[in-house]
Amino acid sequence: MTSMTELQYIDRLLQIFRRSGIYDRPHDEDLNDADIMVLYCIGFCEDLKNIKLTDIATRLKVTLPAVTHKVQTLEQAGLIKKEKDTNDKRITYVKLTDKGQTYVVSSKKTYYQPLQQILESIGEEDTHHLIRILEKISNK
Repeated sequence: MTSMTELQYIDRLLQIFRRSGIYDRPHDEDLNDADIMVLYCIGFCEDLKNIKLTDIATRLKVTLPAVTHKVQTLEQAGLIKKEKDTNDKRITYVKLTDKGQTYVVSSKKTYYQPLQQILESIGEEDTHHLIRILEKISNK
């Protein structure tokens, strides 16, 4: 069992990490991280020809209402468009507009740069350990 001292130390390290600014990403004035993650999910779901809101919610492990709200925001910004299924009008698909595709391609490198720098600084072996640990935590 983990001692109270170890728990406090881990908690303190996590707080320092959060406040350090090491992982601060450049922010778009109109889009927050959640908006960008939905855009990227739509842009990088290569295995899905037609992407439904439930597909996004499942992949991002968030609620459907949260995705619905983000999709409305992104649609108003002209970054995505919704299309009804031709056979079943209850099903709605989302896809990037040309503006959305341009945004995803142009922002990807900048958005992930802080994470890239962290992973380069800890090295390949520790990166694999970090991935394993985060997967273990995420699957709880």
